[in-house]
Amino acid sequence: MLVFQEIVSSSPFDQAEIIAGWKGKDRFIAQAAAPTDALEAASLLLLPKCGDARSLLADYLPQPNVQGILFYGAEELILSPAILQMAETIGKPILTVPVSNPDSLKKAITDLQQLKSMGFFHLVWERSANYWLQLGQRRGLSGLLSRLGAIIGEEIHFLDKHFYMKNWNGKSGPEEQRIDLQASYYQEAKSRTDVFFMLKDAAGEVLLIRLQSEEQLYGFIFISIRPGMMLDVTIEQLTNAIPALISLLKNEEAVLRAHQSYKEQFLTNLLYNNIESEQTLLSLGRQWGWDFTKPTQLMAVRMNVTATFTGGTIDQNQIISQIRSVVQAHFHTLIAFPIQGFIVLIVFDSPAITGKNQKEYMVSLAEKILHSLKTTFSGIDFQIGLGRQHPSNMECFRSFYEAKVALELGKYETKHRAVLHFEDIGIARLLANIHNDILHDYYQETLGELIRMDQENEDFYLDTVEAFFTNNADINATAEQLFIHPNTLRKRIKKIESLLNVDFNLLDDLVKIDVAIKIMKMLK
Repeated sequence: MLVFQEIVSSSPFDQAEIIAGWKGKDRFIAQAAAPTDALEAASLLLLPKCGDARSLLADYLPQPNVQGILFYGAEELILSPAILQMAETIGKPILTVPVSNPDSLKKAITDLQQLKSMGFFHLVWERSANYWLQLGQRRGLSGLLSRLGAIIGEEIHFLDKHFYMKNWNGKSGPEEQRIDLQASYYQEAKSRTDVFFMLKDAAGEVLLIRLQSEEQLYGFIFISIRPGMMLDVTIEQLTNAIPALISLLKNEEAVLRAHQSYKEQFLTNLLYNNIESEQTLLSLGRQWGWDFTKPTQLMAVRMNVTATFTGGTIDQNQIISQIRSVVQAHFHTLIAFPIQGFIVLIVFDSPAITGKNQKEYMVSLAEKILHSLKTTFSGIDFQIGLGRQHPSNMECFRSFYEAKVALELGKYETKHRAVLHFEDIGIARLLANIHNDILHDYYQETLGELIRMDQENEDFYLDTVEAFFTNNADINATAEQLFIHPNTLRKRIKKIESLLNVDFNLLDDLVKIDVAIKIMKMLK
């Protein structure tokens, strides 16, 4: 015999609308019958949408041999809430189809019964693959998953290839969201190669379906496994829907790639001052859902693997997702994208935060991002550079340059920090705008004698000077760092002063040597 969940996989019942009572989708039927037929076996009762049949539903539903009701015809069907509730309580499906001939419906049921009894029901499943392909073309991914979920009777969750849940059903919610199951079984799911597999967690079992074509993984869908579920029928329906799902995901990915390409070009133009006018910036930004009338803060994140990193390659998508979760938790809109080895963040800030408070707030936000990244991605060294906030977003290219300068030159400051704002990198900020030849001549003229002495005699005078300035001219701290006696250091300092013709007791001479050391580090 057939169950309802099997029937709706075949024409013309694949056009059926599920009205109520679908928790009885596992009910068996032996025949399709009209009220005038003998209802001696488990029957699917056929009723016309027009006429008085609806008024007798309260009598038909409780009858033992009536396993469900199918209304046929092109007319609109309206049933009372009381009848719908009765069907739900009893668990007897009520369906409708836009077919006018009840004899064709009876014959379709008979044919399905014969195919199943002869062991050829797989032909029905194979034909259903075409149905899903056609449905996907008409109604898209959302329509296909919605219909599939209705037939299976369970909510279908769609995960992308990074195991992030995607909203396909139009409901409001965050763009990306992890759930406990995903976080617990992400590595296991990535390592599996089978199409269907089950996972367990504290809440129960779930069925995961891999959506993969050749070497390309498009994602997963998963459903909860309930007691009494006809798992074999459910897997058959999912199996035959997979080609349609993958086809839609392929098309969607192609569209997204084109969309992403245009978006990336727009962002590249913004960072390299290739936007024609502010009106163009506002217009193009609106196409992507970004309001560039609001002030922005630009950050550049740099990543370097350390000796403890075991991940193979850095997954920038995961890092961006982690950053997005931190920024969205603070109610900011974020644009995040990789470029030139950095991940650039454009944060649309709150209009209530201005001036000095705005800078302090954004530095604090960058520190929260940094803490989250270090906690989540061990073995990767992160630094974040911040540019200044400029009056117009047409000057994002200046802020991008400043963020990179903060990262590159900030590391030469005495006080090393992983979050660096352009305004806080000291004198190195001024040096960034001077031609390298001029800078090279300056440090050679200032430190050249020490460099020559070190090369000829291995005296390590440069190391001594660097340690001296790193320790803020503290003799004891410098001597400890160099593993020498303080008196030995004092003699060495006197020798250096003599070679350079300077006096470290004079502020001008201290600044002169400090700047020369910074320039030497920058150019090297």
